[in-house]
Amino acid sequence: MPIPVMAQTAPPPQGGKLTKAAFFRARSPPIVSPTSATSANSRASRNDPQEPLDDSMYARFNMPSNGTSAQSRSIQGAIGYGEERDRFDGGYSGGSGLGAPQRESIYNTPATAGHGPTLDRRISHPNNPRYDPQAQAPSSYQAPSIGGATSQSSHYPTERTHQPYSHTRQSSRSKSLHSRTGSTSSRRQLPLVTPALSQVPDPSVLSPRDSDSGYGESMETSESQPRGDYHLRGGYGTNMRDNEGELGRSRSARENGNTSLTEGSDEMLLSLLAGQAVMDCQQMGIAGWEDVEGWKKELSLLSSRVDSVQARHQREIKILTAARALQKLNNSNKRMSRQTLESLEQSEKKVAAVEKDLLTLRDREASVRRQVLEHFGGVMSWEVKRLERINAEVMSRFEGMQARMDGVEEKEAELVRDVQEGRMKVEELEAIVSELQRREQAFDDETRQLEDQIARAQQDQSNWQRERSQIDQERQAWMEEKEIWDRQAANFDAERRRWAEEKEALFGDREKMMQQSGQSSERDRKIKSHVQTTLGALLGRRAGQVDEEEIVPAFEQLRTVLSEREREIMSLREEVREVNMGLEQEVRRVGEDRDAWKAKVEKGEAMKQEEVASLERSLRQQQDQITNLTLRNESLSSSLAAAQSTLSVVPSPSTAQGNEQRNQALSAELEEIAKQFASIWPLLPSRAEREKADLIDPRTGQSNKALASPSNSIRFEALQALYAPGRPTSTSLTSIPEALSRIKGMVEDGELLVDRVVRMGKERETLKTNAAKAKKLVEGSTRSLQTYQQQVTILEDRLAKSSQSESHFLDELNSLQSLVDTNQQAKRTLEQKLAQQMETCNRLSEANDTLSARALELAQVAEDEKRALQQKLQGELEETKRKLNRVEEDADEDRAKSTGQNIQLLDELNSLQAEVGSLRTQLRNRR
Repeated sequence: MPIPVMAQTAPPPQGGKLTKAAFFRARSPPIVSPTSATSANSRASRNDPQEPLDDSMYARFNMPSNGTSAQSRSIQGAIGYGEERDRFDGGYSGGSGLGAPQRESIYNTPATAGHGPTLDRRISHPNNPRYDPQAQAPSSYQAPSIGGATSQSSHYPTERTHQPYSHTRQSSRSKSLHSRTGSTSSRRQLPLVTPALSQVPDPSVLSPRDSDSGYGESMETSESQPRGDYHLRGGYGTNMRDNEGELGRSRSARENGNTSLTEGSDEMLLSLLAGQAVMDCQQMGIAGWEDVEGWKKELSLLSSRVDSVQARHQREIKILTAARALQKLNNSNKRMSRQTLESLEQSEKKVAAVEKDLLTLRDREASVRRQVLEHFGGVMSWEVKRLERINAEVMSRFEGMQARMDGVEEKEAELVRDVQEGRMKVEELEAIVSELQRREQAFDDETRQLEDQIARAQQDQSNWQRERSQIDQERQAWMEEKEIWDRQAANFDAERRRWAEEKEALFGDREKMMQQSGQSSERDRKIKSHVQTTLGALLGRRAGQVDEEEIVPAFEQLRTVLSEREREIMSLREEVREVNMGLEQEVRRVGEDRDAWKAKVEKGEAMKQEEVASLERSLRQQQDQITNLTLRNESLSSSLAAAQSTLSVVPSPSTAQGNEQRNQALSAELEEIAKQFASIWPLLPSRAEREKADLIDPRTGQSNKALASPSNSIRFEALQALYAPGRPTSTSLTSIPEALSRIKGMVEDGELLVDRVVRMGKERETLKTNAAKAKKLVEGSTRSLQTYQQQVTILEDRLAKSSQSESHFLDELNSLQSLVDTNQQAKRTLEQKLAQQMETCNRLSEANDTLSARALELAQVAEDEKRALQQKLQGELEETKRKLNRVEEDADEDRAKSTGQNIQLLDELNSLQAEVGSLRTQLRNRR
């Protein structure tokens, strides 16, 4: 971009000449304040015709001079300075034509949308990490985000230490010309630039074919568009208005796209965009870590080089502008005009060369940045796919757990229904029991009434018999009656004694039975309370005990819980065993890989040593042969030179005898030379033999350069046979040039083998480095495997502890089962005793029924005792039922506690599985 030369303080030139002081003042313009720049910008944007012409040196130079010669006018027309300067209404900004592609452009794809922060990440300088290119950028220059760029479009770096082609030391008019480039209504045009810079394409209209170089085809596109009226020397021109319009449209589209995307916040749209981005990035390759680091370093180096080249370009532009201004001033002086014209041409050539270098560097930087972005896109696509797979696995696990929870809820609903049905049955049974009790009470009332009636009837009968006996045997029965009374009195006394003994025996038996029943009930109560407490603790009941009615279901539930726990422990053991097997396999595989690497390295070193030794031997042989051949060649050359000199100085023979002597001497000397060549001829390999040894490429006929690479195999047998000292020769010496060509071929073979030996040495060093790296990797893998084995040992210890707790639970279950069996046996014993007591009571009741009315009081006492005993037993039975209910409640609580313990065990199992998965992932990463 031309930098106008300003000299507001310099006096106007007189007579078409410029003094040295005025020229240097023009080279160093004053600093213009922002207010004057703004006012100048406003005047330039309005194109005020009343603007004074003496504001700057640039305006003065534009004024036509009466003293201008025809030669100067022709030069001005050739370079297009006078005509194009009048129509110049804008400067050039480095970011306008060479910036990165804007967002929402035609090549912005969903693969790059939304990844601006990641793609805009600053790449550190390889030599100066503290270097911050954005810290020195001017505030008016805003680097476009690289997040909108795609891997298919070419773009240029936007991070620069300064804005190209802009200067702060300007006059008001030149400042206005530069400031007009930033307004939205202005159009950027760039006169006075070289053909290379005028052909720069706009990034917004680049095609996918421009991703690598993007220069040649864009030149054709730029030449096909209207160029305006700008004509430089060589027929080049530029028109930046179309590019400015495209840039403005892409900028507005970017702003609108960002606003709609952030305000809409549609998750479905974002998911669709993400899926499209993944599909677009599938074909992008993923480079290695070293390649990406190399690209980043190359980008930083290219950025620094571009900055230096831009600074150089600005300096050359300043020099070119000064040269043009000086040529403008020296138009009247022919001698000075020729000198300034030559300097102007040199400046233009330098500017063209610098611009060419700048565009080449920017093309390379764009290509490297495209590779980095393609790598980022491929890596992000792979990461999104991996996250989708992980999400699918998590969802499948969640669905499985949800199905299990649904099954548990169904079982819970069934259990609730069963409990409700059981409660309904209990209520029905309670109603039946109450009805039976009511009927029993009614039966007791009827029995009591009947007994009263029988007693009254018996009393009436006895009264009648007594009255009849008194009436019939009133006289005769007095004596008999006396005897009868005596006998009855004796019998009564005996019976009273017998009844008293029986009563004492019954009371003793009753006391013994009461004592036994009290002892058995106390023991049963202790056993039941212990069983209830143990079941409540095992099942995790809050109350701590299980009701008496829930003892049997609690035992069943405890048995199921223990069986499930046993299955879980077996599955955990199986998983730990699989993990151990996997770790053992990994250890074996790593050991095999290490042995294979060691064997490969040793084998490679042995082969390399053998190959180097053989090559050294062959090289020594060739070197000896070459030395001998060189000595012989020198002797032959000296002999030939002497012969030629002799022939040249020999005068025409005067006699045949002199000629014959000279001919004989020459023949003898030639025979000696032929003998020497014949002696070295068997040592020289022929071209066919060299082709058999692959020393010559049969396609090109030249030396086989591919054989210098150690990766290509070499035929040692053919090589040894080629240079064997006693090998047979089928042909004899034909000519000296043939021998010289064979000597040259031997020298080429020696150079080729030396190059191969050097490369083999380098490859050997590389193999040593790789072997050291492999050794370090094997050591790290060994340490990781030791860590894994320690973790497996810890897991086995935990499993052993859980097995011990399981055995403890089984022992407690067996003890509880034995206690329940003992309780049931005691209950059966009590039932038998109760049955015996019932039989005794029935027998006593029968005895009381058969006894007479005199034993009615005793029978009544026995009946009362029986009822009291029944009530007591009924109370004990109810108390036992209540205890059983408490035992069942405790069993339910124990069941809940065991369920919580099972959940904790499942959580531990899940955490162990996660740890095992992470260990496997780390092991794979270690590989």
